[in-house]
Amino acid sequence: MVPDRRCRRQKFRREYPIPPYTADFCCVALKLIIEIDGEAHQSVAGRSRDEARDRFPAEQGYKVLRLRGYDVLRDPVSD
Repeated sequence: MVPDRRCRRQKFRREYPIPPYTADFCCVALKLIIEIDGEAHQSVAGRSRDEARDRFPAEQGYKVLRLRGYDVLRDPVSD
């Protein structure tokens, strides 16, 4: 059985390609990208790369939400 990839009645796709990048999670209908960032993203260089990378989907009309991986694992939310 294929798991339902919906959250609040919206379909989210995992590892969704928006060439030349791949989003961790994307809801095309909402034009929302969710990125789960590991430790490498917390450095100055990592944040700089993320800012540059986020410009491309923003130019396509997407909103990018970045969450720290530690926070996701530490504080899971059930629907």
